[in-house]
Amino acid sequence: MPVRINSNVAFSRAISDFNRVDRDTQIHRARLASGLRLNSGRDGGAALSMSDGMRAEISGLAQGARNTETAIDLLRVAEGGMSEISNVLIRLREIATEATTSTLNDSNRIALDDEFNQLNDFIDRSAKLVSYNDQSLLAGFGNKVSESSSALAESSNTGVRRVTLSAASAGTYTFADDAGDGSLTLSNGEVSQTLSLDTLLDEGKVADGTTLVANFDRVGIRVFLDGIGAGGVAGSYRDGDLDGRSIVIEDASGGVFQLGGDAVGADRLEYDLSDMTSQGTVVDIADISILTQSSARDALARIDGAVARVARERGAVGAIVNRLEHTLNVTTTSIEGIAASEAALRDADIALEVSALARNEILAGLSRSVMTQARVSTNIVMSLLTQ
Repeated sequence: MPVRINSNVAFSRAISDFNRVDRDTQIHRARLASGLRLNSGRDGGAALSMSDGMRAEISGLAQGARNTETAIDLLRVAEGGMSEISNVLIRLREIATEATTSTLNDSNRIALDDEFNQLNDFIDRSAKLVSYNDQSLLAGFGNKVSESSSALAESSNTGVRRVTLSAASAGTYTFADDAGDGSLTLSNGEVSQTLSLDTLLDEGKVADGTTLVANFDRVGIRVFLDGIGAGGVAGSYRDGDLDGRSIVIEDASGGVFQLGGDAVGADRLEYDLSDMTSQGTVVDIADISILTQSSARDALARIDGAVARVARERGAVGAIVNRLEHTLNVTTTSIEGIAASEAALRDADIALEVSALARNEILAGLSRSVMTQARVSTNIVMSLLTQ
């Protein structure tokens, strides 16, 4: 067997095997460090694509489940408000029943009518106060400001940045804003409210760089008025600028609950909550009276109808809550199944990776041993030269 020094085939082969084993070792170490079999596209492009798609689906479903939970919370808040309104109606029925008997005279009925009117007003107050995340639920749920509102037109230069609603009913609300009086009035023809802004204005206008919030709480509308440089709107508010301008509130069909992770109709639920104020179609007792025996009998019949309609609304809300709870169960089950499939694609088999790493360490040791032994031919040549 010839002895060579220019080419050491055994040493080169050992180096090649060592480098291959070392590269494979780095892959297994990365999988053990991350716990994932798929750390980059080189680990499997198709599997990585499937895994990322499943992760996106899981993320959407998880957010849909949280949306479902908050939708249930919203409806429970609404049903709680309806329950209190139902209790008030039952008390009103009791008072109306008492007022129908001939053992009372009209003076007695006047005393009863005081409580009757207070409770009637309380129904309106309750309906407007029941809210979730600053959204009124039982008075104008889903209503929104129309883009046709002249107060918000870009060419108006009135400094109105935005308008927010709280229990505002649909309709057109018009401003009365006389220059120089420091007051601002908003009315829809039925309800009107005047705010005194004189002390809040700087020489008749909103100060530069600031925002004034005109809160028409009785009407259910808040108007944000900017000074120059405050919000980037055209112009700024000066006393008298809003006179004759209007805010149009559109009667929307309630809210939309996004229950899934996709933009399809099956993942959405549209639901409206009825107006529960005394003027609304459900309660509808704003104009009743118990001042006379005859009117008390009429009121009793109207209240009976209101009690039945409120009970139906509560039942409808409860049915939706039950539906959402079943939706939540289906969503969580889907998340579990998809997460298991994603784990099978992406998670590392720790036992397999540890075994492969131990195998590679043995092979690396053997390669180093072979490299040491491959230097024998060189040692023989050197010994020949020194003889």
